[in-house]
Amino acid sequence: MARPTRPLSRALVLGGGGVTGIAWEVGVLAGLSSRGIDWNRATSVIGTSAGSFVGTAVASGYDLERLFASQLVPDENEVDVKASEATRAAWWAALAEGGDDPRKVGAAMGRISKADPEPVSPATRRQVVASRLVTTDWPTRLKVTAIDADTGELHLFDEHTGVSLTDAVSASGAVPGVWPLEHFLGRSWVDGGMVSTTNARLAAGHDRIVILAPMPDGYGRIPGAAADAEALAEQAQVCLIAPDEQSVEGIGPNPYDPRRRKAAARAGRAQAEALADKVALLW
Repeated sequence: MARPTRPLSRALVLGGGGVTGIAWEVGVLAGLSSRGIDWNRATSVIGTSAGSFVGTAVASGYDLERLFASQLVPDENEVDVKASEATRAAWWAALAEGGDDPRKVGAAMGRISKADPEPVSPATRRQVVASRLVTTDWPTRLKVTAIDADTGELHLFDEHTGVSLTDAVSASGAVPGVWPLEHFLGRSWVDGGMVSTTNARLAAGHDRIVILAPMPDGYGRIPGAAADAEALAEQAQVCLIAPDEQSVEGIGPNPYDPRRRKAAARAGRAQAEALADKVALLW
């Protein structure tokens, strides 16, 4: 008697990239969905920073066409923020200090955030988070990353962790020097993408993996999305999607600029047209 075959497991990995990364990911996903790609087949949706907002929508089954349309109009709850030169210099110093040790890099990033815990008010940040989330109920398939600001350890939150979705997503996008340090479970938390923008290796164990990486490059001595995809491809079928030339132009130089949402979303959707056949074969 033949052994019963288990269902294929599928992971959708959504990386960080600011408000323009959100828009680009939404454009790509909506475009691929319109070409017949069913994201409801995902066994797991793993979101980091910007990807945690998009992941919430995907994992909850939200209408991607409606989400795409929302990227094309101004959102009065978004605020225009930017990483200062001093902040960027501090990030690079943290990467140099931590070298190839993700926890050391994470802890160094945590110290940056603790030195300036409220670059904007927590109330302003919560307003932004609330406007980006399509639901405050934890979707079953969603997993969200954040880094312990003291230990530098990467944590994965889900519906069983005992943390609200709003708290987890706020922490996942708490960029040091840009957004406030987050506090819950007796710990402080910073952006889950400050070491790896996708944390794609968390998808290990799935059979099919699609990775969206608005910022695919590695930081310092930490591998980028391509290296993660290559490692995952040893045991799975993997598709890495990063911005093409048109999308890079649409996204622009400042990932935190809400005025670029429309251009980024449209560029992502246009890019999806060229990707549809490739993704359909894998997914």
